[in-house]
Amino acid sequence: MDTQFEEMRQQLTILKEKLNQQEIINDRLLRQSMRRNVTDINRRYLIISILCLFMIPYGYWAFVYLNGMSIGFWAASSVVMLIAFIYTFFNGKDLRSQHLLSANLLEAYQTVARAKKRDHDWLKIGIPLIILWLGYFGYEVFRLYSGTDAKIFITIGAICGLAGAAIGLKLHFRTQRNYQDILEQIEDLQQ
Repeated sequence: MDTQFEEMRQQLTILKEKLNQQEIINDRLLRQSMRRNVTDINRRYLIISILCLFMIPYGYWAFVYLNGMSIGFWAASSVVMLIAFIYTFFNGKDLRSQHLLSANLLEAYQTVARAKKRDHDWLKIGIPLIILWLGYFGYEVFRLYSGTDAKIFITIGAICGLAGAAIGLKLHFRTQRNYQDILEQIEDLQQ
């Protein structure tokens, strides 16, 4: 009887060790997955930031030099790009921390949740800015061109605008999904 009891105790000890190892492995896998999501978001923010800064001199060349649009339109375009750059840089600053996911999980959850909300709130700023910019673009086109040329320019602008909106929304929803995945993984680790 004592040997059976001792055997059961040893098996229970082995089982506990395996469960502890499994929890460590699960924890490690979840943290790696969270890091991949954070890296994906940071990479996306970096690309957007670089594009915003690149568009300032490119906008001058494309709008003013090639098409004769006003310096005011280029300046407005540059302001829109700077706002997008600053907002993107500011929102991503907490995610660039090396200690984000290795620190307190409650703090990490709050940081990621704040960044997710700010990313979502960008639509409340970005969409009105783009609508104003498109209106200014239309004004510039009709100021410079008439008849068929204006229609062609507006059509090309509308197609590019729709393509840009589709790409932007796709990136936005993908980023939101990455944020949600991180939040759910932190919740899994806290249980």
